[in-house]
Amino acid sequence: MNYTSVAHIFEKIDETRERLYQRVEGLTDEQANAHPSENAWSVTDIMEHLTIMEDRLARMMKVMLAKAEGASTESNGGAIEIKPFSLDQLIERSQAEKYVAPEAVRPSGTLHLTDLLARMRASREELRALQPRIEATDLSAFTYPHPAFGPLNFYQWLALIGLHEQRHLNQIESVLQA
Repeated sequence: MNYTSVAHIFEKIDETRERLYQRVEGLTDEQANAHPSENAWSVTDIMEHLTIMEDRLARMMKVMLAKAEGASTESNGGAIEIKPFSLDQLIERSQAEKYVAPEAVRPSGTLHLTDLLARMRASREELRALQPRIEATDLSAFTYPHPAFGPLNFYQWLALIGLHEQRHLNQIESVLQA
């Protein structure tokens, strides 16, 4: 898939988030907290991981955005046009490789699914509130290294949120079938 604008990226990450909500809302505590095997994450664990990740990514993006705005890369009133890009190579790699989450983004196993859903909604609203600033600023040269994929620019990081959530939505499906 080619991402063609900031609005398009937000549309795609919001679509994935909505599928995630639809899949986990209404689960019983038993379903949400079931571990398919000894070391496997439950649905609640996965949701906690996703919540931690978006919180951390939103903080990182705010820093990147502030740096870009400080560098005077803002447009003259209109939305910045981004160069279309694809993360298909990252998708292929992520399907072929198993990743171990760093300690900082592993779930504690102490939170309730309803609390996590509320936190996820709040973090997405916070990210969405940045959209006008993101659209008015050229962020293509502002990068941060991903531990597995190397340096990604701001737009790639934003799109990666949806890819990461889709990967874990697939994992949730597997957990619920187990």
